[in-house]
Amino acid sequence: MEEVAYKAQKARYTKETVLFRQGDTTPHIYFIHTGYVLIHKVDVNGNSGILDLYGPGSWFGPGLSGQTQDIEAIAKSGCELEIAPIEYLDTMMNAISQTAQDLIVQLATRESQIQQRLFLHITAPLPVRLANLLIQLFHYQGQSCGHGHELDVKLSQAELAAMVGGSRQTVSQLLSRWKLNGVIDYTRQYICLINKPNLEALARN
Repeated sequence: MEEVAYKAQKARYTKETVLFRQGDTTPHIYFIHTGYVLIHKVDVNGNSGILDLYGPGSWFGPGLSGQTQDIEAIAKSGCELEIAPIEYLDTMMNAISQTAQDLIVQLATRESQIQQRLFLHITAPLPVRLANLLIQLFHYQGQSCGHGHELDVKLSQAELAAMVGGSRQTVSQLLSRWKLNGVIDYTRQYICLINKPNLEALARN
């Protein structure tokens, strides 16, 4: 019997869409071509918190671990994904010119970022945590800014506050101060980088 070549499903989202929920076991993998995916986790009381933001080039999904998924993934508007069962991982990687080493490095980097955030959450005040989180986001997930600045990430102030573990009001006050000082800028849905050295200085204070 002639083997039929597999074609991964491609999807583009015009509004925020849940890709999978916590507890799902569907053995699928996802690769982001453009846009962003928010990663949530829900506690036993039903409270949801934002753990991470995945951007272009990110691999994720229940299929990578082969276990029950312990996170929830939500594609933000404008996100374009490729989706396939785990058995087609090699086929997908070849199609987009990635190797197993690329995937290992990405997952190891993601683990390192989470460890750094956890350490800062325990040891550092909110302004330092926020500056470090923004540096991570701009470095790993930043895209060419559509507002005339260096880089931006598609993230609201409320989402950023949830990621850094601070109140929206306090995070908004910090961002307003940093905007006034020419460090960052923001719109309703984007955070923009203006002055990287000054942001790095805030991360050390």
